Amino acid sequence: MSVTLPAVAPGPGAATALEWSFNPWRQDIRRALVGVIATAAVTGLIAGLGLPPLATAALALVFLATVHSAFLPTRCRVDEEGVARRLAFAWERRPWGAFRRAVLGPRGLFLSSRLHPGPLESFRGLWLPIPPDAAPTLPGELRDHLARHGLSS
Repeated sequence: MSVTLPAVAPGPGAATALEWSFNPWRQDIRRALVGVIATAAVTGLIAGLGLPPLATAALALVFLATVHSAFLPTRCRVDEEGVARRLAFAWERRPWGAFRRAVLGPRGLFLSSRLHPGPLESFRGLWLPIPPDAAPTLPGELRDHLARHGLSS
C-alpha cells in the first residue's frame, strides 16, 4: 500500500516531507514480470557468449543495473533538502541543485540534470514512480516542492 506521510511536523512556513513506496509486484505486475523475464533472457544470452565467468557476471550486473527498477520495490522521499530513492538496500540522494528539469506525469516524477531530453538522460536522471492508489494530493504536493526549487513540471 502506498502512503504519503509527513516525515516531520512542519513549522511555520516549512514544507512537509513526502514519503511513499512503490512495489511493482503489487502495483504494476506486468512491468515486473517483463523486467524479470528480460533480465533472465539477456543473462542467458550473455552466458552463451562463452566469455570468462567474471566478464559474464560483470555484463549481467550492468544489465541488471539498468532494469532493476522494473521489479524491485522503491521507497521515495521528497523534502526541502532534495530527493531520495531506495532500491534494494541502497539509498540514492540528490540535492535540488543537481536538477535542471522535472517531468511529473501520472506514473511518476522524473528529475534530470539535463535541461533538454537526450538519449542518455535516463542514466543521469532520477525516476520516482507514483503508485496508482497514491493519495490524490501527492501530485499537487510534488508540484509545490518543484516550484519552490525552481523546477516546473
